[in-house]
Amino acid sequence: MNYPKVILKSGKDQSVRRYHPWIFSGAIKKIIGNVNEGDLVMVTDNKDEFLALGHYQIGSIAVRIISFENNEINNNFWKQKIFNAYKLRKEFGLAENENNNVYLLVHAEGDGLPGLIIDFYNGTAVLQMHSIGMFLNKEAIIDALREVYGENLKAVYDKSESTIPFKSDIVAKNGYVFGASDDKTVLEYG
Repeated sequence: MNYPKVILKSGKDQSVRRYHPWIFSGAIKKIIGNVNEGDLVMVTDNKDEFLALGHYQIGSIAVRIISFENNEINNNFWKQKIFNAYKLRKEFGLAENENNNVYLLVHAEGDGLPGLIIDFYNGTAVLQMHSIGMFLNKEAIIDALREVYGENLKAVYDKSESTIPFKSDIVAKNGYVFGASDDKTVLEYG
């Protein structure tokens, strides 16, 4: 893929090589190509060696890394990320547990998705997007949730109104984007 390129200053690539999920604005030598807030960018070292792909954002955290591989960021990418998070929660005994149907599905950087939090409440996924990049990928994330959960996903609620960066032109409104509210009981270990 041909993404705008963020080239780091000499020596500022070490944290990325250790899989740190953020690029700070002071580490950037230059940006090649037109880039808008939320755009996907390729991060390279000062010798043009690929390091990562991430969402560009105005501010001290200039890039939030979503992949340390030079892969295509498409619907399959999002599905795999959501599936990996779900599988981990299942292995920990949180998902598919008869005594527990509420859990944190995606914990931003911890699941390789900086700027995204997803809570699961007995069939309802609640999204909080803390970056423009994640907000711009909301539909792909919802599609991934629907594929991973199938009929077990009854609704998706977007709760990003107060979490989207305030400097953004994007206006987020809290509300259901799929399904609707119900009176199901949530269980947290009994």
